[in-house]
Amino acid sequence: MKKKFIYIATLICGLFLTSSCDDMLDTESLSTDDLSYVCSNPTDARKMVSHVYSYFCEDTYTSRMGTNWMQNTDIEVGFINKAQRENTDRRGVWGLNMKYFSDILNCWDNTYKAIDFANQCIKGIEASERYTEGDKDMKQLLGEAYCLRAYWYWILCNFWGDVPFATTPSTKDEMHNDPRTDKNIIYTHCIQDLINIEEDMQWSNEIGVEYMNREFALGFIAKLAMFRAGYSMQADGTMARCTESGEEYTVTYTDENGNEATASSADDYYKVAKAYALKLIKLKDRALNPDFKEIFDNQINGCNPANGDVLFELGYVTNSGGDIGWCHGLSVVNSSKGSGTTYTNLTPSYACSFAPTDQRLSATCANYRWLYDNKQNAVDGFSVQPAKWCRLDLVTATESKGTGINWPILRYADVLLLLAEAENEINNAPTQTAKDMLKRVRERAFANASDKTAQVDNYINALTDHDAFKQAIINERAWEFGGENIRKFDLIRWNYYSDAIVNTIEWMRDIAINYQQLKLEGGELIYDKNQPVEVKNIASRLYFKYQEGKVVFEAGNNNLYTTYYDRSESPYKEAESLKDDDIKDAGATYEGLKYVSFVDGFISVSEKDPETNQAYGKDEAGDPIKKGVVNEKITSSWYGLTAGVLVTGAEDISSLRTKVTPYVFPIPSDRIMSSGGVLSNDGYAIRNK
Repeated sequence: MKKKFIYIATLICGLFLTSSCDDMLDTESLSTDDLSYVCSNPTDARKMVSHVYSYFCEDTYTSRMGTNWMQNTDIEVGFINKAQRENTDRRGVWGLNMKYFSDILNCWDNTYKAIDFANQCIKGIEASERYTEGDKDMKQLLGEAYCLRAYWYWILCNFWGDVPFATTPSTKDEMHNDPRTDKNIIYTHCIQDLINIEEDMQWSNEIGVEYMNREFALGFIAKLAMFRAGYSMQADGTMARCTESGEEYTVTYTDENGNEATASSADDYYKVAKAYALKLIKLKDRALNPDFKEIFDNQINGCNPANGDVLFELGYVTNSGGDIGWCHGLSVVNSSKGSGTTYTNLTPSYACSFAPTDQRLSATCANYRWLYDNKQNAVDGFSVQPAKWCRLDLVTATESKGTGINWPILRYADVLLLLAEAENEINNAPTQTAKDMLKRVRERAFANASDKTAQVDNYINALTDHDAFKQAIINERAWEFGGENIRKFDLIRWNYYSDAIVNTIEWMRDIAINYQQLKLEGGELIYDKNQPVEVKNIASRLYFKYQEGKVVFEAGNNNLYTTYYDRSESPYKEAESLKDDDIKDAGATYEGLKYVSFVDGFISVSEKDPETNQAYGKDEAGDPIKKGVVNEKITSSWYGLTAGVLVTGAEDISSLRTKVTPYVFPIPSDRIMSSGGVLSNDGYAIRNK
């Protein structure tokens, strides 16, 4: 286990400027002379740069921008009910209801504080004698400051669209007084910064993966370039790629052949992504860890090794930030190592999309939670758990909200898939390089699979055109990074967000309609016992046995999600549900088959109207009329997209595919007022009432 870099502790132990982070940022920026003094040597400059990292330890990042606000995709979702969808708090965010609330102000302010301190670090280090003399550690620290600034701006643009852009330190009063800058200018500037500094940075084997290193800089150039090439919400509320030109939109870079080149159009930036992904691969290629789960086990208990899967991860310690295993990851109700109820679930359609032999399935999706140290219980189709992190796997026990579990920011597999995607876009078809990159990721996923040839070689060889390969990349990124909260803005840059959500909702409805023997009639879902059931190899219920405190699922085709059991057949009709209260009783027995709802929980079928409790009556044969009611979690959880179209759950929602999904937050009203009229939500406010 590697040493963890303690960002906050480093600051507390040595940064002499102030005894309080808040106090520090309430003061005016230091002069160039002062900054060159406090950044005069690697030891003191490290303390300054560590302060920029420390903002990753705040709730505004660990429980908001890095996790909870990244939900409501086709993978990660905070399922909410009808009463919660109008809330002006995090549940409103989960429902894509982007109204202003206090957390937005806190996140906006903290992000700008981190950026402003990064600007101070850059100014101070560049003015120091040790840096101008070529000290390698000072060069590394400057690179980290540039990388940190680029990352924080990327976060800002993802959440707020066009934002004020500053590259020099500012006073507190000046911090929010700049007008919005086109996000594409910001991306361009940050890309150029990283291109200029990456060669001065140290590799992860020299500096570790808990500091931003050269591998991360190269990989992040590729990622930023893909965002610069992609779609984003414009100020008028539409989705578009950048069509502007000029110096502010242009970077100078070294292409894949070693020649100087420029990128100005959106399409050009695919070439930038390709060049720097290839540069990383050529200079520092590495094999992917054959054990996918081990990546996250390492994060739970310390740190991933250099030259491995992770290029950069946030290094946390207990009680000092890092809420993974508390707000995100497998739920633990009450244990010797604390508790934590994940605010994020994974969609059932996502869980069912995996090939049964893909090792990423069990490492990513869990249909159980831990109640106590040695006791599990199954969870339903709305509660699939992100399995990559669990606080019970901590070697060093802690009951703290801050578990100390590390968080991945960029993995090598991400760079490989970005390169594959860029190649496909540049050539309007998959090249051999593109297929090779995809193959490397899938080979790890199916390393020990009995059907490896079919899942890897045959699968990739069948991808012959641009659209098929792009869809394969969209799918592969889902399977590879599920629960890591990068999906939301990937979908946006592809302009695929609304399609993905509609696909998710339709999947849940269609599967449930089939298995519940419902038909659409007069705008209602009517039960018909004669309605044929198509066996879709997706479980209506999940069946399991409870053995030694653990849930052991009955699995078909090695996958608990892909077997349909007819409830009329023995022994399944005799299965019982297992409640949490049952498990609390130490003397209880749990013999026999148990079940938890899966597809059958998406739509309930009843003889009575759930709102009036009045019977629907009888049909011509004298049988009670039964109707299906779509679970309100389906109609509410993406409310900002579905409002006005999806009401009962029986509607045609195909029109939503062309609707712009609201995801951009409003600038806090406090900052608009303090800007003296410079800032506003005009345009963007179309989407953010």
